[in-house]
Amino acid sequence: MQKQLKDKFPQWCNDSQHGKFNLCMSDDLDSLFSCSILKKLFGYEVKYFYDFDSIYSAPHIHKPTVCVDIAVEQGMTWDNHVVKIMPNDSINPQSANINAINDISRRNYFNKYAGSTLLQIISYYNIPIPKSREARLILLAIDSSYMGHYNKDFKDTHRRYMEQLELYELIDVLEQETSVQAYYDVKHKYNLNGKISINNGYLNTTIDLVAMQGLFDVDLRLSEESFMKSYEFGDRGRHSAIGISKPDVFSFALTSRNEYKYTTAGCKVV
Repeated sequence: MQKQLKDKFPQWCNDSQHGKFNLCMSDDLDSLFSCSILKKLFGYEVKYFYDFDSIYSAPHIHKPTVCVDIAVEQGMTWDNHVVKIMPNDSINPQSANINAINDISRRNYFNKYAGSTLLQIISYYNIPIPKSREARLILLAIDSSYMGHYNKDFKDTHRRYMEQLELYELIDVLEQETSVQAYYDVKHKYNLNGKISINNGYLNTTIDLVAMQGLFDVDLRLSEESFMKSYEFGDRGRHSAIGISKPDVFSFALTSRNEYKYTTAGCKVV
């Protein structure tokens, strides 16, 4: 990551004390892969799981928690979403998120970073990019990080972000692939768009994590700990972002220029 960009990230990202933080993971591969890297680097463990309806907790020692790929309004989080409707909307100052750092809102939506949370983490911590074409295609397919390159109106913006992240090996892949078919192929092969969920207290997924294990120098297995529901959200869903101000919520993200997704406060589960 270029120093000029890296210096704008929250200071907590530089804290490398082993085991200092717990992690809250969400329900997709972008979050899981990102958590796996943070665990390998710093020994952070996934102790919470967030599925947009509820939060589940595993037995743990209470530590500050970093959310991963979750657009929370307060607290530490690694995230990639657009989190403002209007330019003067507030942002979470503890969010490690290029779009928050760059003040991206509905008004300048098409100037956004359209890559994954995972690629930000790889870039920030200077994680080596794997050598194999298959692994590189997967990295670009997660959260459809490749798509901006193949949109003629967005290609220059997409490349500019990839250069700021100094992900030159992945830029090479984007330039070599003349269509999106290769990304569709790896998405289908490994079911990269599959979800993670809780079943009888344990995490499970339809993503083929076993098939990917040999491609990356990181353990992609799900936590084997048991999780219990600890919090239920009172409201969630999608709404039009046209002509409104940002609501007061637990998590908030624009899912398109004209629509946002959110969860509001709810109640603890006893």
